[in-house]
Amino acid sequence: MYNLFCRFFAGFQKFVLGVITVALMVMMVVIAVQVFTRYVIFYSLPWSEELSRYLFVFIVLCGINVAVSKEKLIKIDALQNSIKSLRGRLALDMFHAAVGIIACALIATYCTDLFPVGRVQKSPAMRIPMIIMYSVVFVGYVLALIALVLKFVEKAKAFMDPKNRGVTVTASDDIKAAMEGGNKGE
Repeated sequence: MYNLFCRFFAGFQKFVLGVITVALMVMMVVIAVQVFTRYVIFYSLPWSEELSRYLFVFIVLCGINVAVSKEKLIKIDALQNSIKSLRGRLALDMFHAAVGIIACALIATYCTDLFPVGRVQKSPAMRIPMIIMYSVVFVGYVLALIALVLKFVEKAKAFMDPKNRGVTVTASDDIKAAMEGGNKGE
């Protein structure tokens, strides 16, 4: 059941990447049109900045779960690189995932407090209901929460695996290979 859910979520993330790609293209076109109209026609489109801002928020919040799954988040590697044990690094990764799970759960929970306001509030230029943007924030953090839980389970399984006892890791990129059994320390 877990593996089926992981495959479904990976497929869903590919779909999300496609939607993010389209949103990025739309955002670039809107910004290019805005620049053209502002500096060539000398007329500023009132809705273009708002749309590009909302698309940017959508891209970032929907992309968080993909970044978590592919371990492409920004981090400082000094502490992690100082740990030479694979299980120590896995424990640190589990700690990071647990903190992320708590943060995403709190943000998603507090985001629901904005829903009543979003039902009546409209955006200034495009006049779209703000519940749409508040829902994007909520869904983005729920997807990130799911990705973090899956990452935590993956790291916990590797941590509990007896073949990972005593394995040392020399570089930050070696952790993936060591988890798969490709880098056994002597």
